Amino acid sequence: MAPQRPVQPRGPIGRRSQIKPIRQSSQPPVKSRRRVRTKFSRLKYRNILCLIAGTIAIGWIVTIPLRIRRTPEPPVILAQEALSPPTIQTPESVIDPQSEPSFSYNIKTPPNSVYSQELQGIVDESVKIAIGKGLPAEALSITLVDVSNPKTHTFAGYQNQTLRFPASVAKLFWMAAFYSAIEKGKITQKESAFKNDLEQMIGISNNDAASRILDKITDTQSGGRLGGEELQTWLQKRQQINSFFQSAGYNDIRISTKNYPIYYLRQEGPVGRDLQLRGDASQPIRNQVTTDQAARLIYEIYTRQAVSSVASRKMAYLLTRDLDPKAWKNDPSNSIKGFLGESLPTNIYFGSKVGYTSGSRSEAAFVRTLDDRAIYILVVFADDPAYSRDETAFPAISRYVFDRLNPRVPSN
Repeated sequence: MAPQRPVQPRGPIGRRSQIKPIRQSSQPPVKSRRRVRTKFSRLKYRNILCLIAGTIAIGWIVTIPLRIRRTPEPPVILAQEALSPPTIQTPESVIDPQSEPSFSYNIKTPPNSVYSQELQGIVDESVKIAIGKGLPAEALSITLVDVSNPKTHTFAGYQNQTLRFPASVAKLFWMAAFYSAIEKGKITQKESAFKNDLEQMIGISNNDAASRILDKITDTQSGGRLGGEELQTWLQKRQQINSFFQSAGYNDIRISTKNYPIYYLRQEGPVGRDLQLRGDASQPIRNQVTTDQAARLIYEIYTRQAVSSVASRKMAYLLTRDLDPKAWKNDPSNSIKGFLGESLPTNIYFGSKVGYTSGSRSEAAFVRTLDDRAIYILVVFADDPAYSRDETAFPAISRYVFDRLNPRVPSN
């Protein structure tokens, strides 16, 4: 019998002999789908990020003109014999707001301007312009201050110390008192809470905004009639706004009465305690300001002395007006048409506050040419319905003054 062949063992060892060895390929290994997808995703995200960055860069470049075109810095009047925004050196003229126990304006004496016969001739001719239009001269007041020479500031006027109804020019004074109340802590809320009301009050002369500002300054509110001690306390609070300026040399100024109509109060005119404030109905007490006083406050704002340098700068921004007809012709609430700015060149700085009612027209303005040849303050009050109806007198007076003080600029 032939010998039997040994049986190959089964199991792992036996199967190993049946596994063919893996042939080594010279081709690079095939990348898995997962790796390809990951790399593609990274590439896609990179492209998206580049697209976003490019869009931001293009947007930044395109909006450069819009970002650069911002309201220019309001100019500063150079003080006499000074080359920088001044501070009054006389201790008795300016008080430290922190040391003042009462609510009072910080500048105690008027500017030291010199009377000018040359300016008086310009003012007299301005009055003749109004008379030539058939308007009453007795209702007119004018103050003109030339501040183009830093060594000497000169002035002239017509009935410039006569107290007249200022209409909404009173809001110029409320603005200054508001910033003083903020800086002295009399108003404890943040200034930003009143930003809209300040802009509305000065920018478009909104009576609702002005009502809220005056209430906040004096800690009063309009309402029904009061009596006895309660009425006296209310009157004293509201009349603080008068003493605020009177104690600083604004003699006999009265600016405690609100302007009407006030829509949020549903009042076409003064009622209740506001009517009591006006006293005798046959001779009601109205706001009263001289053109000299309005010119003084404009001067103190643009010399950065009113309340503080920071506050003056904020007030100057609020007063700044754009004379380009594109900016105001389609705005029914504009303060240019029929007023001092309408006839002036557009390439100058112009800051102002106007006042207008059915019986009066008024404005306090600061004008400065870009070459500084003409820098002046012009205030015109006209307390008569004839001036309210006439839209030509103020622009004509303004252009005449401008041409006389800036003769090297050709007339339009």
